[in-house]
Amino acid sequence: MKNIFFYLLLIFTVASCNEEPKQEINFSISGQIKDAKGLTVYIEAPSERGVIPVAQTLIEENDGAFELEGNLPGLGFYQMRIGENQENSIPLTLAPNDHMKFNTNFSEFTQKPNASGTSWAKTMNTYMKLMDEFNRKQQAIAAKQNTLSEVELTNEFNAAKEVIDQFARKKMLQDPTSPYNIILSMSLVPSTGFDYWNPENLIVFQKVASAFQEKYGDTPTCNSFISQYAQIEAGYQQYQNIQNGTITAPNFTLTTPGGKPISLADFKGKVVLIDFWASWCGPCRKESPNLVKLYQTYKGKDFVILSVSLDDKKDAWLNAIEKDGLIWTTHGSDLKGWETPLTSLYGFESIPHTVLVNQNGMIVGKGLRGELLINKIKTLF
Repeated sequence: MKNIFFYLLLIFTVASCNEEPKQEINFSISGQIKDAKGLTVYIEAPSERGVIPVAQTLIEENDGAFELEGNLPGLGFYQMRIGENQENSIPLTLAPNDHMKFNTNFSEFTQKPNASGTSWAKTMNTYMKLMDEFNRKQQAIAAKQNTLSEVELTNEFNAAKEVIDQFARKKMLQDPTSPYNIILSMSLVPSTGFDYWNPENLIVFQKVASAFQEKYGDTPTCNSFISQYAQIEAGYQQYQNIQNGTITAPNFTLTTPGGKPISLADFKGKVVLIDFWASWCGPCRKESPNLVKLYQTYKGKDFVILSVSLDDKKDAWLNAIEKDGLIWTTHGSDLKGWETPLTSLYGFESIPHTVLVNQNGMIVGKGLRGELLINKIKTLF
């Protein structure tokens, strides 16, 4: 599920912009933005090819009035930007025949756009206000990093985000065909995994996908939304299977620093933490003290840390083991770096990455770190 939020944004944009553009004018945006005299208003489509310009105009010097118009190939994800700072932009889901109006101040544009003219404008106004409040809460939570535990920080973050999620779910269910559901759905995407994700979101995605299919039919935007719903549903099912211990951990064999073979199958009947790491990985090395502490806590039980290095240089690998005090003997590597088949076998794209395997050889956790990992291991003993 890595970067699914960004991918979702791209597919809706590309879906709406990859057709040959027509020349007739089919949308307009106008209004007044005070304190923005002389700046340029842009309508753009972010895409994997970069930002695609759609329309632009100068804001009047005397009263901040503006009016722009242009052509849209279809419903899609766009952004409205004032000036050259990318932070002064808001997301829009525009479609042909949309005629929007804005009446706001430059300093409040991203928090209080005060938009009208579309069925979803009021929803957007409230959503942008809630997002501004959420961003402020995020900053306050980040300031507590040195005083709260990882779990406490996560709980505070989730509590703050739940306000956004509840609003998104409510509005999406109230009007499943609303184009703005494209943006609201991005709040419900499990961008950091499913550990704290609300499965009620699946019901919302399913209803919106069905409504989109009925209203928009076989269109790129509709097909993209349905595809993303299917991907999320499949990801959550896999997560549930892992939580229930129904997925067998694939076996593999590597070579120890001493040149002997080491296999996951060697540790059947033990709890195994497979830790994918590398000497050149800064975040991995920062996790080393936590792993050492974990090992010291459970080394008297049937617990093994199987450290799998993605190094391609043996000396660097061995030096890191010694320097970080990774005193267990269960180290292995094929010294192929990112070319190792283990990335595909275990489905990860970044390190550090952990996989927790129970006594029966079943995967019961992925990507766990900190207190989440400790608490999960406790349940296995």
